[in-house]
Amino acid sequence: MNNLYFMIANKSASPAGSAGDPMIMIVMMVVFIAFFYFFIVRPQNKRKKEMEKLLNALKSGDKVVTIGGAHGKVVRVKDDTVTIKVDDKAEITFDKNAIARVVDESKEKAKEKESKDVKSVKDVEKGEESTEATTEDKS
Repeated sequence: MNNLYFMIANKSASPAGSAGDPMIMIVMMVVFIAFFYFFIVRPQNKRKKEMEKLLNALKSGDKVVTIGGAHGKVVRVKDDTVTIKVDDKAEITFDKNAIARVVDESKEKAKEKESKDVKSVKDVEKGEESTEATTEDKS
């Protein structure tokens, strides 16, 4: 009788380390898959579509930067290639996939203006510091 009770108790008790409820396991898998989709797959697909749109919209005269860091102006666009003028005499042909970004001239001009403003503010601050230093030296 004791032996029978021991066998029943062992079968009803769950082994150490096993999950209690299979529903918890299913919920965790769904959460993991959702996390993977929304934080990895979806943003990657979005970037891919944006890049495809950018490459299809390339036209002659656009300023571009390649993935290798070469800056230039688009001269010719073919099906899979882009010819970029990097100097007065130098033209280089790249695959379309080698274009990293198109340079927005309005943003670039605003950036240049901002850097000039920062330099002028630094010059003014330097001038004030040098004036203070000469005033202290005279005292």
